[in-house]
Amino acid sequence: MPELPEVHRAERACNAKLVGKKIVHIESQEDNLVFCDITNKEFEKGLLNKIVVDTGRFGKYFYFLLNEGPHIVMHFGMAGDIRFKDQEIFQYRRPSKDDPKDWPPRFWKFTITLVELSNLSSQTSQNIVMAFTDKRRLARIRLVNSPLQDLPISKLGFDPLLNMPDGQTFKEKTLKRHCPIKALLLDQSFSAGVGNWIADEVLYQSRIHPAQYANTLSDEQITALYENLIFVCQAAVEVNADASLFPSSWLFHYRWGKGNKAGAFMPDGEKILFETVGGRTSAIVPSVQILIQSASKSDIYTTTDLNIKKSTRQKRSTIGENLRSENLPKVSSIKRRRKS
Repeated sequence: MPELPEVHRAERACNAKLVGKKIVHIESQEDNLVFCDITNKEFEKGLLNKIVVDTGRFGKYFYFLLNEGPHIVMHFGMAGDIRFKDQEIFQYRRPSKDDPKDWPPRFWKFTITLVELSNLSSQTSQNIVMAFTDKRRLARIRLVNSPLQDLPISKLGFDPLLNMPDGQTFKEKTLKRHCPIKALLLDQSFSAGVGNWIADEVLYQSRIHPAQYANTLSDEQITALYENLIFVCQAAVEVNADASLFPSSWLFHYRWGKGNKAGAFMPDGEKILFETVGGRTSAIVPSVQILIQSASKSDIYTTTDLNIKKSTRQKRSTIGENLRSENLPKVSSIKRRRKS
């Protein structure tokens, strides 16, 4: 599933190519799952002849602000994406099998044609054509009056890049929750934009087992979780979600070996295990992610129950430093305009 960095990449591409242009043609396919609370024909009517004034993202949602409402809000689901005509296809983890010359692309739900306002009367102006695709029909497309104030975005929790709470507030929110920390990170009403690979990466770098309960985390663990949640999202966004540019020591590169008979391993030879936590498969490096066991029969874990050997502590403490020592682009603060 496209997560915060991948959706950020898509939104930034739309911002660069579509803002200031007028939608002069729309084609769509009927799909009562992907188009929410509207028909595809109502969607066409709502966008035709509108001007894209701005774009934005919050969590895994992105939206187009038009010169007048309603505005379009989109979610990629498990396999959604955008394509621009006559341009190379962005690669996620695996190369796409589609030919960029094929248009419209497979599994398209709608295509929009836009033109510069200054070139509306010109017959030689170059149009921009964008397609929204989804092969699994789990994407969602809506028209709303105010993207940030209306559902579904209004029900989301904090976005790690746009409105991350301060450390104390984050701590209080975390300690109130009695559930595995992996499940909490995946809860979009808690941290919007975090998906399976981000959650696993953050927990690995924070040296926290995904099954440890959120309300049992120590101050040290919560601080590490807070810092790494920001770090992973910012680092991925800085390289435009290009996974080949993620640090080579990230768990991300080695978490895909679940089906390999030889198993999955980190570069230093540490084994990666796969367990279901919070309803999702979790990649875990057990040598550094120690599950704190409860002394009672309840599901509450206490931070005093853990007895880790000194050598293990030392090994775990070096992970964050090693990760940050790689040649990453400078992570700058990200400021986004939020319009209603």
